[in-house]
Amino acid sequence: MATAFVLVEENSKIPIDRLVRDVQQACREARLHIFSGIQDVDSEQNLKHGAFGISFSEQEVSDLDTVNNTIRVDVYDELAPYQYIELEWREDGRVYFNTLMIDEVYQNEEITLIFLYHFLTRYPQMMVWMEEDWVYTLSDLEKALKTSKMSDWCYVNPNSL
Repeated sequence: MATAFVLVEENSKIPIDRLVRDVQQACREARLHIFSGIQDVDSEQNLKHGAFGISFSEQEVSDLDTVNNTIRVDVYDELAPYQYIELEWREDGRVYFNTLMIDEVYQNEEITLIFLYHFLTRYPQMMVWMEEDWVYTLSDLEKALKTSKMSDWCYVNPNSL
């Protein structure tokens, strides 16, 4: 499993600048190291896409005894093409916008969980889709944080957490 998607219902109209600030604030609260990467703007210099690297700080060691594993977090403006998803298996007819995409989840499950938990505390209406038929809510992430094996949370049905 390599990618996680943070979904919000279509037309939520959360400004990308606010999402970027909240990604940065979530990292500060979680004591994660964040560094900027790509920033794409339109012809009027409005941010349309941003990418960040997020890792544990140099002083912290994860439960896997690795330091500075990095996930990539891409943040999208809601009008970005190809970022709309309908989860047909949920059969609710809703269309979701993929506002954050997290790459390099495999072997970085713990840092992904910590970041997502801190980010979703700001947006409890959002959910995390892990490229499977499972969707995790804020309460699912909270349960996963309380388990002793945070490295396998995304491979488990959220109903069994």
